[in-house]
Amino acid sequence: MRNILTVARFTFLEMVRNKILYALLFFAFFVIGLGIAITQMTIGDNLNVISDIGLGSVEMFSTIIAIFMGVTLIHQELKMRTIYLLFARPIRRWQYLAGKFFGMSLLILIEIIFMALILEGLFIAYGGPEKIITYLPAFYSIFLQTMTVIAMAVLCSSLTEIVVGAILTIAFYITGAISYNLQYALDSRISESAMKMVTMLRYILPDFSYFNIKDNLVYGRGLEGINLWVSTGYALTIIVILLSASLVFFNQKELL
Repeated sequence: MRNILTVARFTFLEMVRNKILYALLFFAFFVIGLGIAITQMTIGDNLNVISDIGLGSVEMFSTIIAIFMGVTLIHQELKMRTIYLLFARPIRRWQYLAGKFFGMSLLILIEIIFMALILEGLFIAYGGPEKIITYLPAFYSIFLQTMTVIAMAVLCSSLTEIVVGAILTIAFYITGAISYNLQYALDSRISESAMKMVTMLRYILPDFSYFNIKDNLVYGRGLEGINLWVSTGYALTIIVILLSASLVFFNQKELL
Protein backbone atom coordinates (compact mmCIF):
# COMPACT_ATOMS: atom_id res chain seq x y z
CA MET A 1 0.00 0.00 0.00
CA ARG A 2 2.88 2.36 0.80
CA ASN A 3 4.32 1.89 -2.69
CA ILE A 4 0.96 2.72 -4.30
CA LEU A 5 0.68 5.88 -2.19
CA THR A 6 4.23 6.87 -3.12
CA VAL A 7 3.48 6.61 -6.84
CA ALA A 8 0.11 8.34 -6.37
CA ARG A 9 1.74 11.27 -4.55
CA PHE A 10 4.47 11.53 -7.17
CA THR A 11 1.88 11.48 -9.98
CA PHE A 12 -0.32 14.07 -8.29
CA LEU A 13 2.57 16.48 -7.76
CA GLU A 14 3.74 16.05 -11.36
CA MET A 15 0.25 16.77 -12.69
CA VAL A 16 -0.15 19.84 -10.46
CA ARG A 17 3.08 21.27 -11.90
CA ASN A 18 1.75 20.85 -15.43
CA LYS A 19 0.75 24.24 -16.86
CA ILE A 20 -1.86 22.61 -19.10
CA LEU A 21 -3.95 21.93 -15.99
CA TYR A 22 -4.13 25.62 -15.11
CA ALA A 23 -5.02 26.56 -18.68
CA LEU A 24 -7.90 24.07 -18.68
CA LEU A 25 -9.16 25.25 -15.28
CA PHE A 26 -9.02 28.87 -16.45
CA PHE A 27 -11.06 27.95 -19.51
CA ALA A 28 -13.54 26.09 -17.30
CA PHE A 29 -14.06 29.20 -15.19
CA PHE A 30 -14.49 31.19 -18.39
CA VAL A 31 -17.30 28.85 -19.48
CA ILE A 32 -19.02 29.16 -16.08
CA GLY A 33 -18.67 32.94 -16.39
CA LEU A 34 -20.23 32.69 -19.83
CA GLY A 35 -23.15 30.92 -18.18
CA ILE A 36 -23.66 33.95 -15.98
CA ALA A 37 -23.76 36.18 -19.04
CA ILE A 38 -26.29 33.87 -20.70
CA THR A 39 -28.62 34.17 -17.69
CA GLN A 40 -28.88 37.89 -18.40
CA MET A 41 -30.26 37.12 -21.85
CA THR A 42 -32.44 34.13 -20.95
CA ILE A 43 -36.05 34.13 -19.80
CA GLY A 44 -36.50 31.53 -17.10
CA ASP A 45 -34.97 30.31 -13.87
CA ASN A 46 -31.43 31.72 -13.67
CA LEU A 47 -30.41 29.08 -11.13
CA ASN A 48 -31.39 26.29 -13.51
CA VAL A 49 -29.41 27.86 -16.35
CA ILE A 50 -26.32 28.29 -14.15
CA SER A 51 -26.75 24.75 -12.81
CA ASP A 52 -27.03 23.25 -16.28
CA ILE A 53 -24.01 25.09 -17.69
CA GLY A 54 -22.00 24.72 -14.48
CA LEU A 55 -22.45 20.95 -14.12
CA GLY A 56 -21.86 20.49 -17.84
CA SER A 57 -18.62 22.46 -17.53
CA VAL A 58 -17.47 20.35 -14.57
CA GLU A 59 -18.08 17.14 -16.54
CA MET A 60 -16.53 18.40 -19.76
CA PHE A 61 -13.33 19.76 -18.27
CA SER A 62 -12.87 16.85 -15.87
CA THR A 63 -13.00 14.60 -18.93
CA ILE A 64 -10.60 16.79 -20.92
CA ILE A 65 -8.07 16.81 -18.08
CA ALA A 66 -8.42 13.05 -17.62
CA ILE A 67 -7.84 12.38 -21.32
CA PHE A 68 -5.06 14.76 -22.24
CA MET A 69 -3.09 14.42 -19.02
CA GLY A 70 -3.88 10.75 -18.49
CA VAL A 71 -2.51 9.50 -21.82
CA THR A 72 0.87 11.12 -21.07
CA LEU A 73 1.25 9.47 -17.65
CA ILE A 74 3.79 6.80 -18.64
CA HIS A 75 5.26 8.38 -21.78
CA GLN A 76 6.22 11.56 -19.94
CA GLU A 77 8.05 9.62 -17.24
CA LEU A 78 9.83 7.49 -19.83
CA LYS A 79 10.90 10.65 -21.67
CA MET A 80 12.12 12.37 -18.49
CA ARG A 81 13.52 9.07 -17.18
CA THR A 82 11.81 9.64 -13.81
CA ILE A 83 10.22 6.21 -14.11
CA TYR A 84 13.60 4.65 -13.37
CA LEU A 85 13.76 6.51 -10.05
CA LEU A 86 10.46 4.92 -9.04
CA PHE A 87 11.48 1.44 -10.13
CA ALA A 88 14.76 1.81 -8.25
CA ARG A 89 12.53 1.24 -5.23
CA PRO A 90 10.91 -2.14 -4.58
CA ILE A 91 7.79 -1.17 -6.56
CA ARG A 92 5.94 -3.74 -8.62
CA ARG A 93 4.36 -2.85 -11.92
CA TRP A 94 0.78 -3.33 -10.71
CA GLN A 95 1.54 -0.99 -7.81
CA TYR A 96 2.92 1.57 -10.26
CA LEU A 97 -0.23 1.48 -12.42
CA ALA A 98 -2.52 1.59 -9.39
CA GLY A 99 -0.57 4.56 -8.04
CA LYS A 100 -0.86 6.35 -11.38
CA PHE A 101 -4.60 5.76 -11.42
CA PHE A 102 -5.18 6.94 -7.85
CA GLY A 103 -2.88 9.95 -8.23
CA MET A 104 -4.78 11.08 -11.31
CA SER A 105 -8.12 10.37 -9.62
CA LEU A 106 -7.07 12.52 -6.65
CA LEU A 107 -6.25 15.37 -9.01
CA ILE A 108 -9.68 15.10 -10.64
CA LEU A 109 -11.41 14.89 -7.25
CA ILE A 110 -9.75 18.11 -6.09
CA GLU A 111 -10.56 19.78 -9.42
CA ILE A 112 -14.24 18.82 -9.10
CA ILE A 113 -14.39 20.08 -5.50
CA PHE A 114 -12.72 23.35 -6.53
CA MET A 115 -15.15 23.92 -9.40
CA ALA A 116 -18.07 22.96 -7.15
CA LEU A 117 -17.01 25.71 -4.73
CA ILE A 118 -16.93 28.20 -7.61
CA LEU A 119 -20.42 27.05 -8.60
CA GLU A 120 -21.60 27.43 -5.01
CA GLY A 121 -20.38 31.03 -5.08
CA LEU A 122 -22.66 31.62 -8.06
CA PHE A 123 -25.58 29.95 -6.29
CA ILE A 124 -25.06 32.22 -3.28
CA ALA A 125 -24.93 35.28 -5.55
CA TYR A 126 -28.21 34.27 -7.21
CA GLY A 127 -30.00 33.39 -3.97
CA GLY A 128 -29.87 29.59 -4.02
CA PRO A 129 -27.03 28.42 -1.72
CA GLU A 130 -28.86 25.18 -0.88
CA LYS A 131 -28.65 24.04 -4.53
CA ILE A 132 -25.15 22.66 -4.06
CA ILE A 133 -26.46 19.99 -1.64
CA THR A 134 -29.01 18.88 -4.22
CA TYR A 135 -26.24 18.41 -6.79
CA LEU A 136 -23.85 16.34 -4.67
CA PRO A 137 -25.00 13.08 -6.37
CA ALA A 138 -24.27 14.71 -9.75
CA PHE A 139 -20.72 15.60 -8.71
CA TYR A 140 -20.27 12.04 -7.45
CA SER A 141 -21.51 10.54 -10.73
CA ILE A 142 -19.24 12.87 -12.73
CA PHE A 143 -16.32 11.65 -10.63
CA LEU A 144 -17.25 8.01 -11.24
CA GLN A 145 -17.52 8.58 -14.97
CA THR A 146 -14.22 10.45 -15.09
CA MET A 147 -12.46 7.63 -13.22
CA THR A 148 -13.48 5.23 -15.98
CA VAL A 149 -11.97 7.64 -18.51
CA ILE A 150 -8.77 7.79 -16.41
CA ALA A 151 -8.60 3.99 -16.41
CA MET A 152 -8.92 4.01 -20.22
CA ALA A 153 -6.20 6.68 -20.45
CA VAL A 154 -3.91 4.55 -18.28
CA LEU A 155 -4.53 1.59 -20.60
CA CYS A 156 -3.74 3.67 -23.69
CA SER A 157 -0.68 5.18 -22.02
CA SER A 158 0.70 1.70 -21.40
CA LEU A 159 -0.26 0.42 -24.85
CA THR A 160 0.38 3.04 -27.53
CA GLU A 161 1.70 6.50 -28.40
CA ILE A 162 0.23 9.70 -26.99
CA VAL A 163 -1.73 10.84 -30.06
CA VAL A 164 -3.23 7.41 -30.73
CA GLY A 165 -3.96 7.01 -27.03
CA ALA A 166 -5.79 10.34 -26.94
CA ILE A 167 -7.88 9.35 -29.98
CA LEU A 168 -8.78 5.98 -28.45
CA THR A 169 -9.70 7.54 -25.10
CA ILE A 170 -11.84 10.20 -26.79
CA ALA A 171 -13.56 7.43 -28.77
CA PHE A 172 -14.16 5.56 -25.50
CA TYR A 173 -15.81 8.65 -23.99
CA ILE A 174 -17.95 9.40 -27.05
CA THR A 175 -19.06 5.77 -27.26
CA GLY A 176 -20.06 5.81 -23.60
CA ALA A 177 -21.95 9.09 -24.06
CA ILE A 178 -24.03 7.99 -27.06
CA SER A 179 -24.39 4.20 -26.67
CA TYR A 180 -27.64 4.40 -24.67
CA ASN A 181 -29.37 6.81 -27.06
CA LEU A 182 -28.01 5.07 -30.15
CA GLN A 183 -30.14 1.99 -29.57
CA TYR A 184 -33.35 4.03 -29.48
CA ALA A 185 -32.30 6.21 -32.41
CA LEU A 186 -31.79 3.10 -34.57
CA ASP A 187 -34.77 1.15 -33.24
CA SER A 188 -37.11 1.89 -36.14
CA ARG A 189 -34.46 2.24 -38.84
CA ILE A 190 -32.66 -1.11 -38.90
CA SER A 191 -33.65 -4.76 -39.12
CA GLU A 192 -34.44 -6.88 -36.08
CA SER A 193 -31.23 -8.92 -36.43
CA ALA A 194 -29.13 -5.76 -36.65
CA MET A 195 -30.96 -4.38 -33.63
CA LYS A 196 -30.05 -7.48 -31.63
CA MET A 197 -26.41 -6.89 -32.53
CA VAL A 198 -26.65 -3.25 -31.39
CA THR A 199 -28.25 -4.38 -28.12
CA MET A 200 -25.45 -6.91 -27.58
CA LEU A 201 -22.84 -4.23 -28.24
CA ARG A 202 -24.43 -2.07 -25.57
CA TYR A 203 -23.47 -4.68 -22.97
CA ILE A 204 -19.88 -4.72 -24.25
CA LEU A 205 -19.27 -1.03 -24.90
CA PRO A 206 -19.24 1.56 -22.09
CA ASP A 207 -22.61 3.10 -21.24
CA PHE A 208 -22.42 6.44 -19.44
CA SER A 209 -26.18 6.66 -18.98
CA TYR A 210 -25.47 5.08 -15.57
CA PHE A 211 -23.78 8.36 -14.60
CA ASN A 212 -26.08 10.86 -16.33
CA ILE A 213 -28.15 12.23 -13.47
CA LYS A 214 -27.41 15.95 -13.66
CA ASP A 215 -30.40 16.70 -15.91
CA ASN A 216 -32.71 14.91 -13.48
CA LEU A 217 -31.44 17.03 -10.60
CA VAL A 218 -31.42 20.34 -12.46
CA TYR A 219 -35.02 19.96 -13.63
CA GLY A 220 -36.43 18.61 -10.38
CA ARG A 221 -36.79 14.90 -11.16
CA GLY A 222 -34.41 13.92 -8.37
CA LEU A 223 -32.88 10.43 -8.51
CA GLU A 224 -35.86 8.96 -10.33
CA GLY A 225 -34.73 5.77 -12.06
CA ILE A 226 -31.18 6.22 -10.75
CA ASN A 227 -29.38 3.85 -8.37
CA LEU A 228 -26.03 5.22 -7.20
CA TRP A 229 -24.99 1.77 -5.95
CA VAL A 230 -25.49 0.34 -9.43
CA SER A 231 -23.57 3.29 -10.92
CA THR A 232 -20.71 2.72 -8.48
CA GLY A 233 -20.59 -1.01 -9.20
CA TYR A 234 -20.67 -0.39 -12.95
CA ALA A 235 -17.80 2.12 -12.73
CA LEU A 236 -15.69 -0.20 -10.57
CA THR A 237 -16.25 -3.07 -13.02
CA ILE A 238 -15.01 -0.99 -15.96
CA ILE A 239 -12.04 0.30 -13.95
CA VAL A 240 -10.94 -3.19 -12.88
CA ILE A 241 -11.21 -4.53 -16.44
CA LEU A 242 -9.27 -1.63 -17.97
CA LEU A 243 -6.55 -1.59 -15.31
CA SER A 244 -6.15 -5.36 -15.58
CA ALA A 245 -5.67 -4.98 -19.35
CA SER A 246 -3.19 -2.15 -18.66
CA LEU A 247 -1.13 -4.45 -16.46
CA VAL A 248 -1.01 -7.14 -19.16
CA PHE A 249 0.42 -4.68 -21.71
CA PHE A 250 2.65 -2.85 -19.23
CA ASN A 251 4.25 -6.12 -18.14
CA GLN A 252 5.41 -6.57 -21.74
CA LYS A 253 7.25 -3.22 -21.80
CA GLU A 254 11.04 -3.23 -21.60
CA LEU A 255 11.99 -0.52 -19.13
CA LEU A 256 15.65 -1.28 -18.67
